Amino acid sequence: MSSQRNSEPETGKDSVKPFPRSRDAILEGLDYALQPITDIGTGVVYGYEAQLDNGDCEDAPTIDELLDDAYEEGFLPDLEASLFAKALSRFGKLRTAQGTKLFFRIDGRDLGLQADPRMHLTELVAAAGLQNNQVCIEFSERHQHSIADATQHAISDLRQMGFLVALDNFGRGSSELRLLHDVSPDYVKIGRFFLNGVDSDPRRNLFVTTVANLAHVLGARVIASGVETEREFKACRNIGCDLVQGSFVARPFHKAASAKLFYDHVREPGAGHKRRAEQDRIRNELLQLPTIGFGATMTELLDMVVHNQEGNVIPVLDENQEPRGLIHERDLKAYLYAGGKDDDTDTRIALDFPLRSFVRACPIADIDSNADMLLVTFASSINSDGIIITENFRYAGFLSATSLLKIIHEKRLQEAQDQNPLTRMPGNGAISRYISETARKGTHDRHLCYLDFDNFKPFNDTYGYRQGDRAIILFSELLQRHVSGSGTFHGHIGGDDFFAGFQNTDQTDVATRMLALKRAFRVDVESFYETGHRELGYIEAQDRFGTTRQFPLLQCSISILSLPRGMVIHPDTLNDEISELKLEAKRADDGIVVKKLAA
Repeated sequence: MSSQRNSEPETGKDSVKPFPRSRDAILEGLDYALQPITDIGTGVVYGYEAQLDNGDCEDAPTIDELLDDAYEEGFLPDLEASLFAKALSRFGKLRTAQGTKLFFRIDGRDLGLQADPRMHLTELVAAAGLQNNQVCIEFSERHQHSIADATQHAISDLRQMGFLVALDNFGRGSSELRLLHDVSPDYVKIGRFFLNGVDSDPRRNLFVTTVANLAHVLGARVIASGVETEREFKACRNIGCDLVQGSFVARPFHKAASAKLFYDHVREPGAGHKRRAEQDRIRNELLQLPTIGFGATMTELLDMVVHNQEGNVIPVLDENQEPRGLIHERDLKAYLYAGGKDDDTDTRIALDFPLRSFVRACPIADIDSNADMLLVTFASSINSDGIIITENFRYAGFLSATSLLKIIHEKRLQEAQDQNPLTRMPGNGAISRYISETARKGTHDRHLCYLDFDNFKPFNDTYGYRQGDRAIILFSELLQRHVSGSGTFHGHIGGDDFFAGFQNTDQTDVATRMLALKRAFRVDVESFYETGHRELGYIEAQDRFGTTRQFPLLQCSISILSLPRGMVIHPDTLNDEISELKLEAKRADDGIVVKKLAA
């Protein structure tokens, strides 16, 4: 299981040294606080990260200095094993401990060398009345570049024992993509550096999105670690992070009485009804394959294969019904028949081989995932047989490639029926559903924007419907460019009428975007006019009553109706408010009106 470095004698760092008494004193002054890690959609506590602090000891070295000194002195393994026992003690006192996980960060240098007590954590876990699958070992980003082959073997051994593995502060190290490939972690933690401003910085948002997608393809969960604001939290949720940690959720605590089962402010409004139709579509296509426990024997596995020959994969679950990966039937056959079908000796040896060695990582997604994201996850995974689907992190079923394509096909048909045929934007049905949902959901600020052209009929009469369609398509492209990102929606009502919706956005930001859209359309649409009309700034055409008069060049009127947090309104009342506001926008000098309804 463990290996020894040949370059150093046994008296070097490979051997275990006793703690110097001064270190015992410092260790006595160290303590652990626990910071909750919650489900990003429900707010339910999933686990706790043990965070080491120096307490009130002013003259104690920093945590990093302590670990560096311990490494230089040669007793880092003993120190971390003792710290692990202290963290277990703190975690075990929680009334919620049995249903959650402990995330414990280790330095990891020289892991798995001779007589390393960190490779014997099972005894400590059992003594605390817990199970190995309740413990996740986080590998610090400080020394991920120095993880050698021996350490990777040690990580594999820890996983064989049932421990979970996480890469901490992903994105800060220089070799983390390789580690993501080689280690196949159960969790990827994205740190504060990339989450700071993820709601407003497109580059950071793109990075976090890319890492989240890649992690899901490789079967890992994504933890947004260090989230400090509501905007950052909502951006991480929209990106697809699975878990969240940080001061926005809760600060670290020492007292067991501070532990909660869930945090209301993290709970997503309407999470139970989110994308209900798509959820049901996925649920109906799930295959309920026979599953096997992570600690089962090879004999139990082979019995299952013999009695259930319909599927070619077997999901592997831990004691908490969380998926650990898949076992492929082809891998079993290749191993059992490696010495020939009649070689009984090799077969008997194969039966003694640990089942966990055959577990492969598999793409994983929650049942609440968007169907398009499921397709991206599946398409990015080479030779994947499908996707493991979970609900509240527990195994819900297996989605095969055929079932996934069926779901996507049905969704595309529904979208095609509800699209505007000219602009391919969401049509009246989608807009009506959005307005109804917005009217009922008073959990945050909402802004509804109606946009229509000024003097469009004279333009059509002068230049023809084909040029009119070009103007509509131009506006639709500009609208999609200016109304994008999390918490936004845009649609085409019909003709020259459009709609945009914003949630969790400041009213000033909405007005700024709409003004930018209005200016861009006025400038770009001028190219659709003849030179003479552009120079005059108007065209002459008949109005609705047959009278010839001058009409300014095309622009748009915009009405913005804002609903404050806490306000719930009937959709019909909302439509009445919008109709009145549209008339005001037409009469306004600058063609834009903003109204905020009273709560």
